[in-house]
Amino acid sequence: MTPGIMTRKTTIIDVAKAVGVSPSTVSHAISGKREISTPVKQRIFEKIRELDYRPNFFAQAMKNNSTRLIGIVADECRNPGSALLIDTLSAELSRFSYEAVIGLAGLGLDAGREMLRRFSTGLVDGIINLLPQIDSNEAELLCGAVPVVTHLRDTAAPLRLDYEAMTRELLEYLWSMGHRRIGYIASRTRRYGLPDPSIAVYTRFMESHHQSHAGLVVEGQDSIETGMTGAEAIFRKERVSAIFTGNDQMAFGVYRWAYENKLSIPEELSVIGFDDVPQAATIIPPLTTFRFPAGEVAAHAVRLLLAKQQKNFQPEKSRSIKMQMIIRNSVAPKS
Repeated sequence: MTPGIMTRKTTIIDVAKAVGVSPSTVSHAISGKREISTPVKQRIFEKIRELDYRPNFFAQAMKNNSTRLIGIVADECRNPGSALLIDTLSAELSRFSYEAVIGLAGLGLDAGREMLRRFSTGLVDGIINLLPQIDSNEAELLCGAVPVVTHLRDTAAPLRLDYEAMTRELLEYLWSMGHRRIGYIASRTRRYGLPDPSIAVYTRFMESHHQSHAGLVVEGQDSIETGMTGAEAIFRKERVSAIFTGNDQMAFGVYRWAYENKLSIPEELSVIGFDDVPQAATIIPPLTTFRFPAGEVAAHAVRLLLAKQQKNFQPEKSRSIKMQMIIRNSVAPKS
């Protein structure tokens, strides 16, 4: 192209003339809504590539009354656990010929509200709300006529992760390995504005076994850095023999803190995480953790969203999911 000269954009009419068919035939070949013979379709797509024809996305969306896009609104995706869930949701949506569009709003309430409003202006056909600061009722008000599903907390069909059973299982496991002084670095996202269920289970467990626990529970921000500061805060109170964390990122922070303080894992400090992100199996020693059921959670959210789109969903009772413990090498018997 000669500098300074704009070329005319190729239209569907140009493609049709080049192939010798009608514009509607080209349109049907692209959309797949009507059967077109294979030889004709091949010629059409050859000319599309040759002429660099690019359909107008918004014109197509207006014509079909659908974008085939689903918005996923999250606070962030730096955490491998969040990224794993977003990837799994995207893969599940693709099974139904939808593509995911990701919006990151951080933890600010106003930013989250604005992101949901923007997505509901016709950009997407539906929304999956992963924001911990916005509940199901508010998300529906913000999204108006656009169907929205709120992660785990949707009033139409809430899905509950059984953190209580998980916490009891890991505490009993640590206890069976001889650990009595156990610290906990809690996750900010597990609460969704409510008390962390794992703290209540931990408190009851320690008290029923006549163990003091004051100062052994701290809250982290789901990051490696707060895993490090959490471990430091616990050890300032007492030298525990085990720490469990609300997610794997904070467990990795405990590893880093232990390394810097010349404590050997698991010989001197046992660690258990939550999420089972890919890095958990490759860190040294491999991390014992609980597997977040991303596949089941994603399938539930997409099924519910599609039912809301078709206006044929029926409210369901809350359902609990038990999480699997993945035992690796980060816990050792207390000598």
